[in-house]
Amino acid sequence: MLKTPLVSFIVTSYNYGKFVEQTLQSIKEQTYKHFEIIVVDDCSEDNSTEIIERFIQNNQNMRITLIKHGKNLGQFASMIDGLKIAQGVFVSFVDSDDILMPEYAAVHVKTHLETSVAFTSCQLLEIDENNEMHTAYSNSSPQNNDEIKTLSELASVESIRYKKVKRKCFGGWYWSPNSSAMHRKSALEIILNYQNAGEWRVCPDKFLFNLMHLIGGSINISMPLVAYRRHKNNAGGSDYVTGDKKYNNDETTKRNISNNIKIRPETLKFLLDNRREFISKFGMRGYVKFVLKVLLF
Repeated sequence: MLKTPLVSFIVTSYNYGKFVEQTLQSIKEQTYKHFEIIVVDDCSEDNSTEIIERFIQNNQNMRITLIKHGKNLGQFASMIDGLKIAQGVFVSFVDSDDILMPEYAAVHVKTHLETSVAFTSCQLLEIDENNEMHTAYSNSSPQNNDEIKTLSELASVESIRYKKVKRKCFGGWYWSPNSSAMHRKSALEIILNYQNAGEWRVCPDKFLFNLMHLIGGSINISMPLVAYRRHKNNAGGSDYVTGDKKYNNDETTKRNISNNIKIRPETLKFLLDNRREFISKFGMRGYVKFVLKVLLF
């Protein structure tokens, strides 16, 4: 008998005690029920772990695992540690201040089963600290679809709109942020060999999404399936929508410049250091193709 694929939600937690329970509750309320939750707490200094442990205690019928770091290692290290024990065919890394729409998993899984890419990324809603929605057409989403007119159309499994990301310059940004994505574990497992997670303590999706797109392509889903929270500690930018242009504060701009500078050499080093593993998985032709794309495109 055929089985529906298991989804692993890996929630990376650090000092978001104010929001993490809402994040976990939004996963619990998914219409697609075949999933596990892995929470990796990166040595939070607030009450995050107590809230997570209480949620686990109150939901013992669910598959939930908590990993607690003894020291702060950064978000990418947390993602990799969660991936080490993930059992799902598909994996989503969820920031512990975001909220998933109920159809998030159903839409992503359906899109994956209709296509064959390394990951899918969906459109965002933007919310504030009080869960009030600011826009369904976030400037952080390249997937915005002006044809969507009513709230009832925002997350309908029956009317999924998606488009494959065409050939793009390596190191660019063509997707919504971290929580928007669902990855094929078969592609994602290559990052278990990555030894330099400290380079991506913040905003690891820049490196991860480009690597996954390099390996197996990607799809943008034109449906807002994640409520992306803007607040004062948001690494991707804390400013609310001020118009139809995207602006970043100076700290975010500095981080983006740094990430743009290091992504090619860091990816090339990863490819070279793990040459044998890449050739074993993708063949010599695939490996050479990856290296050339990082160097030339």
